[in-house]
Amino acid sequence: MNINVIELQTAFATVINTLTSTRVIWSDQNSNTPNGDYIALKLTSFGLNTGLDFYSKPNDSEIMQTQGDRVVTLSLTCTSHNAMQILLQLVDKLQSPNNIELLDDNKIVYINIESDLLDITTNINNSFETRAFVGLTFRISKNYSSNGEEEMKVVRVITLEGELDGKLVPEEFVIDTVRQ
Repeated sequence: MNINVIELQTAFATVINTLTSTRVIWSDQNSNTPNGDYIALKLTSFGLNTGLDFYSKPNDSEIMQTQGDRVVTLSLTCTSHNAMQILLQLVDKLQSPNNIELLDDNKIVYINIESDLLDITTNINNSFETRAFVGLTFRISKNYSSNGEEEMKVVRVITLEGELDGKLVPEEFVIDTVRQ
């Protein structure tokens, strides 16, 4: 399953921004960090083995759709004088049944905390910048995949021509590969 990372990043940024009202940026961008409070997001891992993928019954065009779940780890680094509080409240909101619709609308499912909430305050130019970090695990589905690459065509007829071991092979073999 090919994951459309841009759509996935947009979904995560939408959810985090909605739940925290804190500016959201993506880590490792080639630009300066913003002034004021912000949360830097980073997709740190994609778990590819989370079960078997689903293959649909072929449609009239002989195409089978596939779908599979993937686990994604999202790292969040908050820079704010209330960094720990912002991330603690975010985790509480992700666990709240009141926000299931927001997550569902963005086609992601919150699973758990991958790494504990850490205070990573650092000294920059003789002053402290208050930061906190947490890693969160989410599950995504085919919603972020390229449709064309996930289609599988059904083989209904195989034609062989020529000679095999000196024996003539009939012009056409019809093989029914799909039982209905």
